[in-house]
Amino acid sequence: MATWDKTKYTTLCEKCGKKFNVVKFEQPVREKGCFNCTGCGHEIERWNGGVDYTFTEAKD
Repeated sequence: MATWDKTKYTTLCEKCGKKFNVVKFEQPVREKGCFNCTGCGHEIERWNGGVDYTFTEAKD
């Protein structure tokens, strides 16, 4: 599967402040999913379209 674009950024959980590295992949197929904070369970991102995400805990 080919990806169109890749964007990297960091985000914080609005509830507990835990920091995550995010890679957003734009692609020609529809993906559906969500990511919840591994610290408190708060939903950080939900998607349903031509994107997919990977989240990893940021080590500062």
